[in-house]
Amino acid sequence: MHPSKRILGSKGGGLKGRKIVLGICGSVAASSCPALARELMRRGAEVRVVMTPSACRLISPDLMHWATGERVVTELTGEVEHLQLSEWADLILVAPCTANTLSKFACGIDDTPVTSVLFAALGLGRPIALVPAMDSSMYRNPAVQSNLERLRGYGVRVMEPLMEEGKAKFPPPERVAEFVEGLLGPRDMEGMRVIVTAGPTAEQLDPIKILTNRSSGRMGIALAEEARRRGAEVVLVYGPGTEEPPPGVKVVRVESTAEMKERTEEEMSKGADLVFFAAAPQDFVPERRFERKLRWGEPVEVRFVPAPRVTERARELLPKAVLVAFKAEYGVTEEELVRAGREKLGEGFDLVVANDLSKGGMGSDYNEVFLISALGERRLAGRKGELARAIVEEALRLRR
Repeated sequence: MHPSKRILGSKGGGLKGRKIVLGICGSVAASSCPALARELMRRGAEVRVVMTPSACRLISPDLMHWATGERVVTELTGEVEHLQLSEWADLILVAPCTANTLSKFACGIDDTPVTSVLFAALGLGRPIALVPAMDSSMYRNPAVQSNLERLRGYGVRVMEPLMEEGKAKFPPPERVAEFVEGLLGPRDMEGMRVIVTAGPTAEQLDPIKILTNRSSGRMGIALAEEARRRGAEVVLVYGPGTEEPPPGVKVVRVESTAEMKERTEEEMSKGADLVFFAAAPQDFVPERRFERKLRWGEPVEVRFVPAPRVTERARELLPKAVLVAFKAEYGVTEEELVRAGREKLGEGFDLVVANDLSKGGMGSDYNEVFLISALGERRLAGRKGELARAIVEEALRLRR
């Protein structure tokens, strides 16, 4: 086994067993392709590369051989590489895709190894995805836009570039990998409406100081991303977390616990099939807010009172939905953690995700949790993206 293949699945199994042909064109964004190939591999995919002559002038085929552990196709020989790759692949991903290549493909011109793979793949009915990267003036050109529309009509999927600094920029490799997961993953949540709460809440002590916690929002974001990837309409009620919300979801920004409760109830009143209460709202809030700035050296007494419960009316508003709660403890035994999760389950939830924050979770990408439901409990550990997939699948199992 090539040493580069040791990273396969190191970030999860979202693309496990999937075979992807990565076509690279002559854009400066080709410099991102080693990272992109390895991001796809870390999610479990096998990756093989085909390059245009222009791409070979920008990055070396040897670099992509190192990145993937597979021989790179730069010309077609008696091995009919374009047919072999097209028949092997679950997806042809051309990233970056130049205006030249996408226009040739749309107009039936085949003169590079990449276009040959595209032509064969289209004829075989293989999924094809393009990630354009070029100057924004070229991207806005009516001919380019017309060619993109023609390709969409053929069933080709197009990931929109990032429009920044006058350029149609290549998205970060992580975003492209997420796009690919969305194309190749299950679409078993189409037609569902999902609400996710995420992040901390913040309570004001004075006009400057706040009471909050270390929650980054990463777990809730991972759940929202997984549900969106599987085809659901997703609403993310998001406190002041540090993680960037995923594209393609409705984001409702909140700050205080009372605001999170109000906005979540507003969304629940519109209906939902699943609700994931993954946020970490405050348990206590100051009884009153100081209207002036509290100064150093000035003794202050603050009385805290119980905060509103974001989940309080969930079952009333959504009697048939699957409700998923999170229960966090600190420094407890596994028996105590499961017991606390069982008590939470008795409050009207279908599934409780219980974790001990002393073993990871808040502010970390790693977590150890127990999934607790009427079907029993099981322990899971791993990255939050992997856990989100398992939690969503468990919620869907309960819904069925």
